[in-house]
Amino acid sequence: MTIVPGARIGGYEVLSLIGAGGMGEVYRARDTHLDRHVAIKSLPDALRADSERAARFEREAKLLATLNHPNIATIHGLEHVNGDQFIVMELVEGETLADRIARGPLPLDEALSIVLQIAEALEAAHEAGVIHRDLKPANIKVRADGTVKVLDFGLAKALSNDSSTPSAVVTNSPTITSPAGMTGVGVLLGTAAYMAPEQARGRAVDKRADIWAFGCVCYETLTGRRAFEGEDVSDTLAAVLRGEPDWRALPKDLMPALRTMIEGCLTKDRRERIGDFSTVRYVFKKAPSLLEPQRAPQVQQSRRAWYAAGVAAAALAASAATAVVTWRPAAAPPTVARFTLPLPEGQTFTSTGRQFVAISPDGTQLAYIANSRIFLRAIADVGPRAIPGTDDFGNISNLTFSPDGQSLAFWVPRDGSLKRIGVAGGAAVTICPVPTNPLGMSWPDATILFSQSGTGILRVPETGGKPEVVVPAAAPGDEGGLIMFGPQQLPGDAVMFSVARTTAISAIDRWDKAHIVVQSLRSGQKHTLIEGGSDARYVSTGHLLFARGGTLFAVPFDSNRLQATGTPVPVLEGVRRNFAANTAPAHAALSSNGSLFYVPGPAFLGAGQSGLGFADRKGNVEMLKLSPEAFGVPRVSPDGTQVAYVIDDERQTDIWVYALSGTSAARRLTFGGKNRYPVWSADGLRIAFQSDREADAGIWWQPAAGGPAERLTKADQGVAHVPTSWSPDGTTLLFEAVRGSEASLRMMTMSDRQTAAFGDVQSNSITIGATFSPDGRWVAYQSGGYAGDRTFVEPFPPTGTKFQIGRGGRPLWSRDGKELFFVPLPGQFVVVGVTTRPAFAFTTPTPVPRSFPSADPTLQRPFDMAGDGRFVVVTSGESQPAGVASRMELVLNWHEELKQRVPTR
Repeated sequence: MTIVPGARIGGYEVLSLIGAGGMGEVYRARDTHLDRHVAIKSLPDALRADSERAARFEREAKLLATLNHPNIATIHGLEHVNGDQFIVMELVEGETLADRIARGPLPLDEALSIVLQIAEALEAAHEAGVIHRDLKPANIKVRADGTVKVLDFGLAKALSNDSSTPSAVVTNSPTITSPAGMTGVGVLLGTAAYMAPEQARGRAVDKRADIWAFGCVCYETLTGRRAFEGEDVSDTLAAVLRGEPDWRALPKDLMPALRTMIEGCLTKDRRERIGDFSTVRYVFKKAPSLLEPQRAPQVQQSRRAWYAAGVAAAALAASAATAVVTWRPAAAPPTVARFTLPLPEGQTFTSTGRQFVAISPDGTQLAYIANSRIFLRAIADVGPRAIPGTDDFGNISNLTFSPDGQSLAFWVPRDGSLKRIGVAGGAAVTICPVPTNPLGMSWPDATILFSQSGTGILRVPETGGKPEVVVPAAAPGDEGGLIMFGPQQLPGDAVMFSVARTTAISAIDRWDKAHIVVQSLRSGQKHTLIEGGSDARYVSTGHLLFARGGTLFAVPFDSNRLQATGTPVPVLEGVRRNFAANTAPAHAALSSNGSLFYVPGPAFLGAGQSGLGFADRKGNVEMLKLSPEAFGVPRVSPDGTQVAYVIDDERQTDIWVYALSGTSAARRLTFGGKNRYPVWSADGLRIAFQSDREADAGIWWQPAAGGPAERLTKADQGVAHVPTSWSPDGTTLLFEAVRGSEASLRMMTMSDRQTAAFGDVQSNSITIGATFSPDGRWVAYQSGGYAGDRTFVEPFPPTGTKFQIGRGGRPLWSRDGKELFFVPLPGQFVVVGVTTRPAFAFTTPTPVPRSFPSADPTLQRPFDMAGDGRFVVVTSGESQPAGVASRMELVLNWHEELKQRVPTR
């Protein structure tokens, strides 16, 4: 939070702001009790409401308090004021080591005195069980008297015998103590320059990562240049992984033992790297001549010896010069480097039917959608952070970066709009209304391109305005039945997109046999570039990249003539692909500087198309004997022997019934129109469902064994009725009345078919998902607004009393009514214990392992309770084999590999 000068924080008077960054704000303050100046750190407004971030902030304070060393900034205390937390710590005056190095390399004696103090500070930290993880000159201060203070242990993590925790899941430090430590491109580059190879790869780190960073600092202090340099972050990380420092830049009079020590710190294989700072301290003690003025003659002798060796080397180089003057090797191409980025625990990719990963044009930032919010990771950072302000919109989708990499655009279902937000977070700005989920989106310049079903491809200014149709959809009777997906701007005035026919038998067939088309916006002329592929992207190397199945293909491309000039070649297999009725995104993104960011995994069908199965509370799944289909909304009969479900594959949308014993084939129950949302009667003899067979989306019912259907409700125009639960005594049917993105809960008395509102229950997330308890005395449902849904329980009949169980929705009672399951966030699943006598009460939510999708609050619950306590679930979407959907891959300088595999000449 921002504090004005003169404000009081406990016993401290704020004097001025020292600096502010994305993860913290630092103030100079006066201790009114001891009359001394201190530094006070707080979380910024955007983060202080984040309980996880606030808890991490407090852990940092406790961690710093364990470190008591003259070369480590001291913590004085932790203050809590009006719910905000502040760390009070030693105010270290003086410049950072980065500031000092900016003026040139330090004299040998001064440099070695500084790095020795750094080594002693880190040795003490390691002995206390703390790894720094972000050591660099900007985090080191040198006071006027020469005393060194190591700052910013915010990335530190207590050492343990288990080193398996990947560094990639650790988030940015909330500790920021100097302007040099603020966020920005320079800091990203700087942080990358000091990362150990294993840390850069997102693997587990231990104290040897600090050893590496210390070696980098030593080298830079002695030479005035970084050990690993590059023009951007990609080059820098590639240098860390593949390159070597220019050892010739070290002072020629540096004692060989110290040179060997620095080389030992910068050994890429950490098994061969110096393993402890006690070794560093030992080397320093064996080299007192470099630190004590009275041993200067020996220093001079060493300098002369190294000078003589340098002269000899120069003479040798001169003698060889004539042999190589006519041949100079070409500059080495940038190194291709691969990184695995684990998806942090508790996160699950969402919106997988649209593009959910993106990379900034300069390749320095990665973004993805998980748990229905956007996460951002600078590739030099050790973990992602949630972008504040993106968690209140529902199941957002179609993620894309702005050309300058400073903003992200996405589609919001709750109000049907395109929005943009800065990468630092804040208030999202509406660009324009877009009623339905775009069929792909890109941000090539000052405008955004997106495709809308039935309308075509549209363009809207990034600043907002009315969208303009630039490629109209095919007119019915002309080339009707076409889907236009994934618009991309090509050089000049042309737009490229994929075209598929709705008449294809399956989604896979539809998109793998699609055409990639280019159309001039000036003349309107269009022609086919590729037959048999989709989701194409233009690459500045002179290639087109497109997908078939789960493989990316590349073909040489002439951007002037807008023609493919070669044969497609497979260049990357195992890219996650989502086939759905109207989209087929390959989850990969390219930066303009040649980096590739993608999610590995098989190509698979969209939501609901993997199968039906039993899932137990340990996450184990046993598939039912059913062929893969577009399954949805499974509901188990009251006796637990049968399941009714929907198959919606555009050939038909009907309700089917299947014996869970697997002893008989599935049978189709409904015919005519689109039929959805089955609900069993209490006696198991009938099934109610929604149907549009007579134009409106009303509720019908029919015998579960088959027979004629009978109407129960008639829906007004623009309203859909969705049955959700039948009371155990058979007297009352709960249903939702849905208009647009809003829903209200209603109930029907079966004896007279009269309907009435169920209290004031409403929701802005399309679904309420109300369900009776097994004894019929309680109703659980989800309700909320743009700030997010909550799970509630009310008595039945409704009295106005309600109990809020927790955040989220999709509630489900256990068969005995003693437990209530619900989804607090996409990708999560929890249970609470419930008691109803003498009064209603519930326990703290407990996580339940899941192997099935539980996300999207706009959809009805994709699971139900079987008779034996297991769940009958739709195994699709996020329910991939272990490890498939739990990581991302980053390939730096991938263009170099592409050019080698698919030459353009």
